[in-house]
Amino acid sequence: MVHLDIKGMSTRDVNQKLRELILQDDEIVVENPHSVHNFATALKGKGTITVEGSTGFYTGGFLQGPTAIIKGNTGWYTGDNMDAGELIVEMNTGSNCGPSMAGGTILVRGHSGSRAGWGMKGGNLIICGNAGLWSGKMTLGGRIIILGTVGRGIGESMYRGIIHVLDPEVEDKLGGNVRVVPIEDKEKREVETLFKKYGIEQAVDGFRSIVPKVYGRHEYFLFKPTHRQTGAQS
Repeated sequence: MVHLDIKGMSTRDVNQKLRELILQDDEIVVENPHSVHNFATALKGKGTITVEGSTGFYTGGFLQGPTAIIKGNTGWYTGDNMDAGELIVEMNTGSNCGPSMAGGTILVRGHSGSRAGWGMKGGNLIICGNAGLWSGKMTLGGRIIILGTVGRGIGESMYRGIIHVLDPEVEDKLGGNVRVVPIEDKEKREVETLFKKYGIEQAVDGFRSIVPKVYGRHEYFLFKPTHRQTGAQS
């Protein structure tokens, strides 16, 4: 284990030091973060980074493998375009948590602001508290699990993916192009596995799932080019 005091360091220097240390040690403890922005951006490799405090905007953006544990809060855009690894926030996140994430797991043990999981493509986003308006908007894949209440417009314009919720009033908060269905047995087992891994004490029987509608004017198809490629034979 190595301790890193980043008080007074620039964001560039912090991330450069993390890239160096993660090659040498599998456990790093960061002290005096003072809500530094862009923390652990595009960090690769394995190992665990524990932050004794809060971090700012874009924490764990483009993360590619390590586990980052933030013992405080994080700002907006936590896990932006995250590809692999784990990002665990022990308290709350700002808005736009997990936007366009493609893989890995983000766990928020507190609450999250609006637009959580916007444009999400893959991976798991677990919010143990409440989530704000427009969560899960325009998702293309992945799984969002929200244990608390949700804001209005949830799942607006989802293409693919799934959102598991407990909120008993979720039907009154749905966005366009989505519907509420019972959670399937396979999905229950997958959620239970995640809860067991992260020590979340919550029964899964009460969950329901938000999925895209698949009929009428709400049927969506991902864009596929119809023009011929340059030089193609007729």
